Amino acid sequence: MRLSSPALTAFTASGSGSFDVRDHSGSFALTIDLGNQPHVVQALGRSTLQIEEIIKGVTIYVKLPPAITSKLPSGAPWLKIDLAKAGVPGLSSLAGTPASSDPSQMLQYLRAAGDVSNRGTERINGVPTNRYHATVSLDRVADALPASARNAARRSIAALERVTHTHELPVDAWIDGAHLVRRIQMSFKASAQGQTVDALTTIDIPEYGPQPAPVLPPADQVTDASALLGSTG
Repeated sequence: MRLSSPALTAFTASGSGSFDVRDHSGSFALTIDLGNQPHVVQALGRSTLQIEEIIKGVTIYVKLPPAITSKLPSGAPWLKIDLAKAGVPGLSSLAGTPASSDPSQMLQYLRAAGDVSNRGTERINGVPTNRYHATVSLDRVADALPASARNAARRSIAALERVTHTHELPVDAWIDGAHLVRRIQMSFKASAQGQTVDALTTIDIPEYGPQPAPVLPPADQVTDASALLGSTG
């Protein structure tokens, strides 16, 4: 991921992990390069932010740097957020929609566009693929999904539209000969407090198959942040 803005120093984030679609569970580690900003270095002790995340159903566990967690009352390194209880509009629906958990569902987004162009062949991580591009009309996505997923999709799309202030989303997808998604790339503009931020996200899927179940952190290492988030929603 890359975020940039005329008023802010651009920063990048990269990481890796695995996900089991059937159990809606997985884990990943993310490193965010915040640039050489003195106030960031002073707060974190470094210019990079390392985050670990575990997903189990609609519950998310996030491990933040000691510079942040040491300021919490418990001092526990892990934060637990139950999206079903957090009371933050859009979070639970974002986690529940198929597009957020199963990369292959992005094909439904492309089909909803109605105008998909083939950009030719490319090798992604050594795998031959065809690249497809579309400007997706977000208002049409839910109708392209199975009936059982449409209500959750409409809620998550509404949350995305509130952040991006747009009804269209450019999407590129690289599909291999077995019709598996090997790369997804999305770009959009988001605005907050009068500032416009350009965002580019690329997701590579180098391997399909059984994934290991995530190991949850010990209870004494966890702070439940669901109630705190709920009080602000």
